[in-house]
Amino acid sequence: MRILPLLVLAFATLSAQAAPPVVSNVRASQRAGTHTVDIYYNVSSANSPLTVYVAISADGGTTWNVPVFTTQGAVGPGVTPGNDRHIQWNAGTDWPGQFNSQCRLRITADDGTAPPAPSGMAYIPGGAFQMGDPFNEGGTTELPRHAVYISSMFMDKFDVTRELWLDVYTWALANGYQFDNGGSFNGANHPVQTVNWYDAVKWCNARSEKAGLTPCYYTTAAQTTPYRTGQLGLDNACVKWTANGFRLPTEAEWEKAARGGLAGMRYPWGNSLSCTNANYYGCGPNTTTPVNAYTPNGYGLYDMAGNVWQWCWDWYDGNWYGNYQAILDDTRGPASGSYRLLRGGNWSLDANYLRCAYRNDVVLGQRRELPAMRRPQLRRAVVRLDYFGFRCVRGL
Repeated sequence: MRILPLLVLAFATLSAQAAPPVVSNVRASQRAGTHTVDIYYNVSSANSPLTVYVAISADGGTTWNVPVFTTQGAVGPGVTPGNDRHIQWNAGTDWPGQFNSQCRLRITADDGTAPPAPSGMAYIPGGAFQMGDPFNEGGTTELPRHAVYISSMFMDKFDVTRELWLDVYTWALANGYQFDNGGSFNGANHPVQTVNWYDAVKWCNARSEKAGLTPCYYTTAAQTTPYRTGQLGLDNACVKWTANGFRLPTEAEWEKAARGGLAGMRYPWGNSLSCTNANYYGCGPNTTTPVNAYTPNGYGLYDMAGNVWQWCWDWYDGNWYGNYQAILDDTRGPASGSYRLLRGGNWSLDANYLRCAYRNDVVLGQRRELPAMRRPQLRRAVVRLDYFGFRCVRGL
C-alpha cells in the first residue's frame, strides 16, 4: 500500500470585503493502513454560511491540480465558522498510487460577498474547479478531467445584446475600427449573432476604449498597437492579461463560470434538462430568444447553455487536457492552432451540446462552422452564422 506523506500545509482566504474569512490551524494526517486523509482547520467570519474549497498541489504549490473529488464533511457550501472543522478526503480514489513529498494543501473560504460589479456584469469568485466531463459522455477531447485554479473576474451576465453591440460598434467605426460583419439580430434584447471571432475580439477592444479602459488585445507581442482591423492570428503574448479592459473568456474561465459554483454536473443548473432551462432544439422558437428569458445559474449568468454559441479566446487542441499547461493556474490554452473554441451550444442543437464540458472547434475563415449534427437534415455545410455570439470578462 502506498502511503501519502504528511501534507505540508498552506492556507488562503477568499473574500472581497475588508474583513474576509480567516482560515487557520490547517492540519492533515493519513489514517494508518488506509488512503483516507483527515483534514482539520479553523475558520472565523462575520458572515455565515461559508463555501469552503480544498486544493492540493503535487509540486510544492506551483500548481493546484491534484484531483479532489471524493470529499465529505465541512467542505462546499453551507459550512459554519468554527474550530476543528473536519474534511475527509479519499485520496486512494482520487489520486491512487501516489507518494509525493512536495504535497501542499490549500483551504479557501468564501463568505459570499463580492466587490461591486460593473453594470451588467457578475462577480465570479476565484478558486479551483474540476474541468472536463464527469460522466464520460463527450469523448476524449473532454478528458482527462483535471483541476484548474481560476482567478476572480467579472463576466457579462448576458450574451452581448443587439443594443450593446450597436452602441459600441457605431463608436468603433468612427474611431478607426473595421469589422467583417455588422452583426445580425432578431429583436430588442436578443443576442447579437453572425459575428466571427476576429470581430468579437476587436469589439472587446472597442468596448474598452469607449469606456476609457486599457484594451487587452494588440497586434504583436510588443503590445503597443491595439488590435482594431484585419484578421490577425493573435497568440497569448498579444494579450495584456493584466489590463482592466474587456476580453473574451478563456475556455477554462468560461467553464468555471458556466458551472455556477456547482461541482460534477452536466449543465449550469444541475444534471437534468427541460424546456424551462434553456433555448435548444425542440424547446424554443427555432431562433434566438431574449437574453433574460431563462433562469440564471448560481453566479447570476444567463444563457450559459443554449441560445447562441459563445466565442472563447483559446486555440483548440483536441488533446489539450492531457497537456501539462492545461493544469496551470489561469491556463490560457495552446500557443497556436487552426481552430478557435466555442462553448455553450445554441438554439438549433440538442441537449448534448449544452453540457458545460462540451467543446466546439471552428476553423476560422471557413464557412463550415458547425460540428457534426445528430439530425440528418442539418448535416450539411452551414453558410449562416446565426448562432454565434459572445460575452466578455474583465479582471479585478
